[in-house]
Amino acid sequence: MALLTIRSMKDALLTLNDEELEQSENHILEPEFHQDIYVSACQDVAKIPGAYQLGQARGLVAGPARGSQPSYADDENDPDSLEFEGMITADGSALDYDDGKHNLCALKSNCIRRGFVDYSLARSVTRGFHAKKKKAQVQPNDILINSTGDGTIGRVAVFNAKFPAVADGHISIVRFKDPDDAWYTAAFLLSDLGQRQLYRYINGSSGQVEIYPQDLARIWIKPPKSEAHKKSVAENMRIAAGLHLDFYSKLQAALTAV
Repeated sequence: MALLTIRSMKDALLTLNDEELEQSENHILEPEFHQDIYVSACQDVAKIPGAYQLGQARGLVAGPARGSQPSYADDENDPDSLEFEGMITADGSALDYDDGKHNLCALKSNCIRRGFVDYSLARSVTRGFHAKKKKAQVQPNDILINSTGDGTIGRVAVFNAKFPAVADGHISIVRFKDPDDAWYTAAFLLSDLGQRQLYRYINGSSGQVEIYPQDLARIWIKPPKSEAHKKSVAENMRIAAGLHLDFYSKLQAALTAV
């Protein structure tokens, strides 16, 4: 149940950064936007010296921006039709490039877990689809943020694979020039202060909830204490995410050997 909060109408105004809209401001009446636990998370981080909003981060290359709805190359009712470059097979090995014969990875929102990507839940698209959908292409060290759906919205991970992939329209992509910036930012977005800010900007109801890219850009990021601190946080995140990749590969090999 939403907590009761009373605010003036001027405090409900939010600037819209969408050139396609005729209006520049809109009143936000979502209850979470006004609840103190979420408002204070934004305000508390904004007061920290050196804090910055995600959309204005130094070293930001692209995003936040949504992926695209894929035209899948596999049949979801036929598991044997699924294959993509980099996919972990039953014996724990990964499908290689094989002269471009394999399809490519398509990430869905359920692939984005808390701090890691579960590639075993991915589907596939053709190489031609991948080539046409530049906006949806995912690069190593991209931050991936689930942006729709109860239960999955707000989950954050970093793409830590080396094979080509695309993200579907339920995932927002954020790209930094420095990989350490990406991994540090992902760690902050998973923290209590990060999650509460993400939750503040959820729109919709009855399971049809979304966080729009322009609202992801508003999230305040707590700056690292130093370069060494940023690198330490980033490396711990990398190691943790890498453990899942290693786990799944070894698990598949063990099951095959039984």
